[in-house]
Amino acid sequence: MAQSRLGELRIPVDGEWDMEDLKQVSEGLSDTYGLFYPLVAEDEVVRERLQDALRDTFWSGNMDSRFLGERLYRQIPRDESLKLRSFHYSSPGAMTLAGVLSVLLLMAGVATAWIKVGSNFIDLWDKVEKFFKERKHLQKPGKETELDDAMMLDSDEARGLVFEVGGQLGFTDKSCEVLIGVVGNPISALKFLVCVGREGRKLSTMQREGKLALPAPPHEGIELRSSATAKKRMKGRVEVEIKKSRKPKSE
Repeated sequence: MAQSRLGELRIPVDGEWDMEDLKQVSEGLSDTYGLFYPLVAEDEVVRERLQDALRDTFWSGNMDSRFLGERLYRQIPRDESLKLRSFHYSSPGAMTLAGVLSVLLLMAGVATAWIKVGSNFIDLWDKVEKFFKERKHLQKPGKETELDDAMMLDSDEARGLVFEVGGQLGFTDKSCEVLIGVVGNPISALKFLVCVGREGRKLSTMQREGKLALPAPPHEGIELRSSATAKKRMKGRVEVEIKKSRKPKSE
């Protein structure tokens, strides 16, 4: 299997920590790592399998990132999962984790976004929540969906939001395009960004509290990787029945 370049993550540890802090950091990091890994995995077979899981999940409407991230993390090859390199408990102390560098940087990007943009990002987040609240039928659509005029307008609006939210989270325009292709459509891509945004908010809170020290995200963004056979396979993809709108005949 092709080996991704590994990086390290340093997490401050001091006498103020308790067991709940340790659990929160461990779960938050592994869940977010599980969500991002399918987007940058180098091995084609692994990437295809995990991206199939993303497409199935985000179209069906199951947006519980806690369990999805955990499920995906368990499927990551052992040599590319998060590893505990060292743990030194004192004042100050630290534990060092190692993992795929591009995944660690994506995690850092979403956490940094919440810290930098503040209220502006919250306003955008409200806009996304309003989008799904007003379109309850998109929260859990069927496998076969009619691509009528309303769905096309919803898809166009979702696409715009993907680029707005993605840009705030550190995704380049090119990466947003790849993300839409990976998860199948703009609506699913927006759901994915909702999940990683929630996890990023948790990580940013830990960082502000001094419980986490994420690496600085790159200025040029992270290049995402799609499956080479994604367009040839139907598993996990949305099957759309296209029907053209017909104008009523004049009497």
